[in-house]
Amino acid sequence: MFSRIALAAAAGLLAAACASTPAAGPDGAATAPAASDGTAAATAPASASAVTVLNIAATSHWAAEENLVPDDPVLALVGGSTRNTDTPLGVQASCNAANGGITMRIGKQDPARAGQSATFRLRTGASTRDISGKFEVIRRSPDTHFSFPITSADLLGLGQLDIVSIVSDKGDVEWSLVKDAGAPVQAKHIGSLKDFETAARDFLVYCNPK
Repeated sequence: MFSRIALAAAAGLLAAACASTPAAGPDGAATAPAASDGTAAATAPASASAVTVLNIAATSHWAAEENLVPDDPVLALVGGSTRNTDTPLGVQASCNAANGGITMRIGKQDPARAGQSATFRLRTGASTRDISGKFEVIRRSPDTHFSFPITSADLLGLGQLDIVSIVSDKGDVEWSLVKDAGAPVQAKHIGSLKDFETAARDFLVYCNPK
């Protein structure tokens, strides 16, 4: 289980995320809040060339699985009514149960980039954050993934948002995860945030170093 301090920190992050999440504009992009000087805060625009090649927003959800050593706990986007994380649909997180370290993995990346490092951006509403990671191929998946570390508090925070987007170092919106399957977003791949909050909490319990 989390310590009380960790839970308090996560609760603070969730409250901030909820308070700062702006309303969506007519094009599905978030409307930027005003900055302290009265000007509009800048937002990262969607790639003008974003063409959706996979939209599973209406047919996917999140599930967590504890798994036993030598396998690690997994949080994954899965399809239909399944809760089998052995066949994720492109986005997943795994935990090193020995030390609690969490790695988020964004699939369906260019195989030619395997082994390279890059800096993507995590976009949540009007806020963006640089995420440094590496392209890699993992066991049980034919995909090349962009993998990066994420904290438990940030993972929980994602479940409070309506739209989360991953923007590549080339400016392409690789993935958008949405609570509303009908949300008008532009991204190469669109998945759901359905059940993310509950599954993430279960995952973090499984992730607790033994």
